[in-house]
Amino acid sequence: MAGAPHPDPDVSVIVVTYRSAAYIGECAEAVRKASAGVPAEFIIVDNASGDDTADAARAAAPDAQVVENDRNGGFAYGCHAGVARARGRRLLFVNPDAVPAPGSVAALLACARRNPRAGIVGGRSVLEDGTPDPRSWWGRPTFWSTLCFALLLGSAFPGSRVFDPEAPGPWTDEERQVPIVTGGFMLVDRALWDELGGFDQSIFMYGEDADLCLRARKAGFRPMVTARAEYRHEVGASSSSVRKLVLLFTGKVTVLRRHLPYGRRGAGVRLLKLGVLLRALLGHLVTARPQRQGRPTATGADWRGLWAARREWTAGWPVSQSRS
Repeated sequence: MAGAPHPDPDVSVIVVTYRSAAYIGECAEAVRKASAGVPAEFIIVDNASGDDTADAARAAAPDAQVVENDRNGGFAYGCHAGVARARGRRLLFVNPDAVPAPGSVAALLACARRNPRAGIVGGRSVLEDGTPDPRSWWGRPTFWSTLCFALLLGSAFPGSRVFDPEAPGPWTDEERQVPIVTGGFMLVDRALWDELGGFDQSIFMYGEDADLCLRARKAGFRPMVTARAEYRHEVGASSSSVRKLVLLFTGKVTVLRRHLPYGRRGAGVRLLKLGVLLRALLGHLVTARPQRQGRPTATGADWRGLWAARREWTAGWPVSQSRS
């Protein structure tokens, strides 16, 4: 992807940055190697970082379009700004702290072509040492999965298909259909994006990937992941801070309110609150184990902080008037 963007790209690679100067260089270099041989264009959208991120992006990727938003409207907002300038038949969203492996973009495209009804394709996340990282995909949130969270069953039986159904399962096939592809490395057909209105821009952060995948499945698409497209995404170190947990649970509430059966949505949110309360009270018993199933290890203090801030997240993100 070095030099001028391809005049007729198969894929538009879109990276949304916010104070990402420290790692946009590594991401840009990895994107260049990952998309070698693929007709592609590179678009970097900076969400009003207020630092030198945009300059760092231009230096790291002189072949990229760098778009500077005048406000930080969130991940979905930044993605839409990138899509507005994209010409590719497919859209590849890459987090600025993700490092796709060489050839991974071609592998995503190959999977999408073999499975035209997938609509959304993700890769396989790996850790720094190359071992599998479960955070490539997630199970669908249901009333049962929320009840299991409330009763601490997921903590007691992590990875159980019965008691922890949202946890990602093991890689048993090179390709598989999944309920939710993580948004950190997600290929989306432009036709699907246009049909569904893309990510819901009312979701500031966390949950927009789940919402899009669930809407896609309702429309008849079948999202997939392929093990041939590997990437590294270091998100665990600070993901258990109270502020990030507040954002995460605002997204969780939003997904429950929009995708549980209508009569169970309020009860689902109450169960989510109960699970947080019990973890706040019993945090030393349910969170003392090391990271499991790709989840950040929240401490008892984190859960207590999240419970104290419950008024900030229990309403979810507001419903947008338009997804365009």
